[in-house]
Amino acid sequence: MPVVFCKPDALSGPRRTVTRERAVALLTALAGMCSGTGAGTLVPVPWRSAAERAAVQVSERARTETPFQGAVREGGTASAQLLKMVDALPAGVVATSELLELSLGGLGFGVRSAHRLVLGEVGVDAVYAGATTTTEYEPVRARLLEYLAAEEVEVWDLEAGQAACVLQWWKTYVRHLLLDRRPGEYLLRNLVHVCDGPDADYLLGRVHGTGH
Repeated sequence: MPVVFCKPDALSGPRRTVTRERAVALLTALAGMCSGTGAGTLVPVPWRSAAERAAVQVSERARTETPFQGAVREGGTASAQLLKMVDALPAGVVATSELLELSLGGLGFGVRSAHRLVLGEVGVDAVYAGATTTTEYEPVRARLLEYLAAEEVEVWDLEAGQAACVLQWWKTYVRHLLLDRRPGEYLLRNLVHVCDGPDADYLLGRVHGTGH
C-alpha cells in the first residue's frame, strides 16, 4: 500500500497555503513530467527553472535508487488530467494539503483515508531510521525529533493507480516548486514524506490501530 504523509509545514504556518500561480506551476510541471515534454512552455516562467531542476534530480536519483526507477503509466492521460485541474483552481490562495491531494489525484492516486497523528520519538525513529534518507540517520536524528516528534502530521493511505516511482517524482517536484529554501535551511524540513518500506507498514499500523 503506498503511503505518504504531509509534514507540519504543509498543515500550519506560512507554508500551509500557496498562491494560485504557484499551484499552476506545480500542476503544469507534473503534466510536463508525465507527457515527457518537461518544463517546456507549460510552466510559468518564474518556476520553469525549478521544474527543470526537479527533472534533473529525478533523473540523477533514478540512476542509483530503485524507488525512483520506472515509468509513468498512461502518461498522456495523467498529463491531460493535471492540465484540466488548472482551470478549476480557485483565485487567490490554495491550501497546500488540498493542492497536494489534487496533484496526486491527477497523477492517478486516490486518497483512501487520511489520519492526523503525532509521531512521537518512537514514530520518528520508525519512519526515518531505515534507508529512507540519503544521509546517515544518527547525525540528523536530534533535528528530526525537534521538528517532527511533537507536531501533527497527516497520513494518507493511497490507492495505487499509478507506478510507485511516480510518488518519488511527485515528492521531488513538490519540494522544488512549492518551497523557496533559505540559505542553510534544514533540508528535511519540507512538505511531504513518501514511505516505501517498513515505514509505510508502521504508519498503517498506527492509523488502523494495529501498531504502536
